[in-house]
Amino acid sequence: MCSENQGMPPRCVLVLDPASPRWLIANAAAVLGASAGAAGAAALGPDLTDASGGHWAGIAEIVVPVLAASPAELAALRAAAQEAGVTALAFPDLAQASPTYADYTAAVAGTPTAEIGVHAIALLGSGNAVRRLTRHLPALTDPVPEPVP
Repeated sequence: MCSENQGMPPRCVLVLDPASPRWLIANAAAVLGASAGAAGAAALGPDLTDASGGHWAGIAEIVVPVLAASPAELAALRAAAQEAGVTALAFPDLAQASPTYADYTAAVAGTPTAEIGVHAIALLGSGNAVRRLTRHLPALTDPVPEPVP
């Protein structure tokens, strides 16, 4: 796990391929969010009670920017993060295509790095290190609709 800054949790940024289908973006975000939480990216806030007495389970107390990058940019970002000492949790095509973690493990072991496509990554590290890696990336937005002829 990455080092923490003065007892603060690491900064967490999610970077997704905006050209992926929505279901894949949602799946990648869910898997990487769970992975980042398990890696210690955020503590859950306390449960809450609303003005009507309804109860709400606590959620992560951090802000997670969601940015966009192409698969080639994601692969380069993953490598740059590793060189910078930033944890890069990746959601590669091999994970999406594997029905079990054992299948995923075997697929990764048999595939060279350059042949593994990356759909999304979560970066965990000091705020400065993560910002240096991601400051050039745009926010993930809705795709621009194609004009109707």
